[in-house]
Amino acid sequence: MARWDDLRRAVKARDIEGAERIWFELIEADPSDPTPFLEVADLMSRQTGGRREASSLLSILADALKERGLFAQLLPVYTRWATYQPDEGTLRADATEAARKAWSDRSDLEVLLEKSKLAGPSGQDLPAQIQTLERLLRIEKDAWVFHKSGWGVGRVVEYHPERGRCVIDFRGRKGHEMDVEAAANLLERLAPDDIRVQAVDDPAGLKKRAKDDPLEMIRQVLMRFGGSCKLANVKDALVPDAVSAAGWSAWWNEAKRRALLDPRFEVGQGRDPRLDYQHVVAVDFASQVEMALKRSATVVARQKAVREMLGVAAQDERARDILLDTVRKEIARSPQASARAGWEVLQAELLGRDPVEGLAEAFALAEKPQAIVSGISDATVRGLAARALVRHSHGGPRMLIEVAAQDDPIAAEVAAETLTEGEGRALLDALLERVDEKPALLPNLYAWMCKRIRRGHFPERAQPAYDLQLRILKVLDAVAYRLKRDPKPSDKQAAAALVDVLLERNGRLMQEAVEATNEGGARHLVVMLEQNRGLLPRALSKLQNLVLRAYPGAMRDAPTGARDEAAAAQAAVRQIYMTAEGQARLKAEYERIAHHEIPENSREIARAREFGDLRENAEYHAAREKQGLLQAKADQLKADLARSVVLTPEIVRTDAVSVGTRVRLKDADGHDVAYTLLGPPDTDPGAGIINYLTPLGQVLMGRKAGEEVTLEVDGEVRHLRILEIQNALVGAER
Repeated sequence: MARWDDLRRAVKARDIEGAERIWFELIEADPSDPTPFLEVADLMSRQTGGRREASSLLSILADALKERGLFAQLLPVYTRWATYQPDEGTLRADATEAARKAWSDRSDLEVLLEKSKLAGPSGQDLPAQIQTLERLLRIEKDAWVFHKSGWGVGRVVEYHPERGRCVIDFRGRKGHEMDVEAAANLLERLAPDDIRVQAVDDPAGLKKRAKDDPLEMIRQVLMRFGGSCKLANVKDALVPDAVSAAGWSAWWNEAKRRALLDPRFEVGQGRDPRLDYQHVVAVDFASQVEMALKRSATVVARQKAVREMLGVAAQDERARDILLDTVRKEIARSPQASARAGWEVLQAELLGRDPVEGLAEAFALAEKPQAIVSGISDATVRGLAARALVRHSHGGPRMLIEVAAQDDPIAAEVAAETLTEGEGRALLDALLERVDEKPALLPNLYAWMCKRIRRGHFPERAQPAYDLQLRILKVLDAVAYRLKRDPKPSDKQAAAALVDVLLERNGRLMQEAVEATNEGGARHLVVMLEQNRGLLPRALSKLQNLVLRAYPGAMRDAPTGARDEAAAAQAAVRQIYMTAEGQARLKAEYERIAHHEIPENSREIARAREFGDLRENAEYHAAREKQGLLQAKADQLKADLARSVVLTPEIVRTDAVSVGTRVRLKDADGHDVAYTLLGPPDTDPGAGIINYLTPLGQVLMGRKAGEEVTLEVDGEVRHLRILEIQNALVGAER
């Protein structure tokens, strides 16, 4: 490919002598495929005076093809040549002679020359006539063809050029008669070894060929797409005829290994990479690695790309040496120790050494080794670095706890595995105590600690299932509230980790909590779930169902005279109050999801289903997962709309805090704070508008001016006095 690039550069620089020299080199190497030569000739022809120069180069190519007896390849050369200069009869005669030599065994050739008008007088459209002849030559007895509009592969069983008719047996349409010219224009001619032909003619042989020569399978598919397509297109073309759906992953892993080591192929990155093929040598493995690094925007992405190639191609000794050289260059050019750590781990793996030992020197010499661990974003590398910190740094256990205290569960996991006695264990216990005291401030560590407690670790910190369930829900709600005001990645990770704890083992914690309570406690759980801002509809529905299986009455009206907090809260959420604007927003969101996103995703599921075996079809499962989430969200919105009551100024009471009121409070330090209580779709924490169904809203509901309340905000307990209650819908700014 390098010489082709040199040729293009010479053409663009108008270096005619240089271009001719490289043109001769490439012809000497292999002129059998005229396509790249024609592309360069087109590039030259677009320059001022370039048509004459392009014609000169094509005449050199034509002479070389004649010398080698490649007469069929001459026709596209004459077609392009005729577009650059007027034909005075010479090109027509040469094209006719080439056709007669290339297809001397065709008894119908003279008829086809006449039909194409190539044998006619000069002055007519020679390029179009040559192309017509090439199309007509595709149709002959026993030729394999492909009908793109749906009939698929067929074989010409009868051919009558004198009548201009042919009969084709398609896979699902036998004995179909067609006009020869129509067939020539509509059908693609297939070689006997084409995948599509073998799928019909020799299916067992095709499967064996796919196993023995996977690159030829890929090459054929790529050539259908002009030499470049996505992996999904390759899979569609090969499964199930050449490769079984169940065996696709293993087959692709082997094919990818070979493609990375074959200089004609280029393999992109990602789950659905783009594949490219060049007939001439395109890129070697070193170039593949270099391109993968250039496509990767971050250090982590570059390390991931090298690791992926290591997993695929490292059995080849030369490929391993190339990767090792690449990694060493990256180590040398990485100024930050945290960035170098990932490369040093890769270097150790390539050398067959312990990756933790590979980090020994970096941690032994570092001034602040804990900063190296904190600066590593890749979870696997950070875990190895945390072990190296303990093993190779003076005061490593204390520094590891410092890293973990930054809400880092990976460092905490290493600490739990390595600091099992003495001072190290005391440091770990102090960290766990801190997490236990203020879980909302260290939610990632709290989720990690809860998982370990549920697996039998830290028995001294175990809690009754009901209490633990309520506490996790409170922490999750606090994190979700914080996310709405300031969406930090760490809080997003924490919310996901806490939900994982709740759903672990099909919601086993909730099952145990329900078994340990009564119907009143179950009602309280239902209220806590419904009010929680961190639960997506699907997770919410699953957890609610676990409660309702044991206590179906937990969602019913509270018994007359009930005074307990859970029953009162449940009665309060039978109806959802909201402004007319909020209700309109809710309706618009429901319409968008129910009538646009769900139907669109249904079409995506249908498309993904066509990719093959559903057990390995990631696109299909992702689309199904999304459909479930969308449907759950639509159901929740529909239920909320059914229970919605529009707030008007007339129904807002101000003798006590209620929905639609603005509450002014003062804390112990004398600072004023104000909250407006409205429905879920009206919430705007940044403007002080809170959902009256949240724990914060419920604490205020029903309280009167002069009363004191205790609120927990972001893990901090605050004591507030209610100063004033106003109707937020009458004249007050919202």
